[in-house]
Amino acid sequence: MNLPATMHGLYFTKARFDYLAKQLEQAGHRMAAEELKREAHLFGCQLTQIESVLDDYRIDIAAVQAAPNRASDRMVAVDLAKAGSGLTFTTLKTDGASQ
Repeated sequence: MNLPATMHGLYFTKARFDYLAKQLEQAGHRMAAEELKREAHLFGCQLTQIESVLDDYRIDIAAVQAAPNRASDRMVAVDLAKAGSGLTFTTLKTDGASQ
């Protein structure tokens, strides 16, 4: 996992929420704007906490990320396009190959 890129993407998403809240406010949707501002602020606080954890445990994280072929690098993906006929689960390796 590329942590700097991941964190950048999350902060970018927070900025998009902030911008949407501003647009809502300008369009007169005050309640929606206030609620989105509040939730975006909480999201920003969580991002700050995550950054702190990543910094505090950077050596542990680096050691785990350097270990080759870890089973924990697998994730389960849900194909929502097939949800009508039942969920389809696919196990993916971090290199994107499915099994």
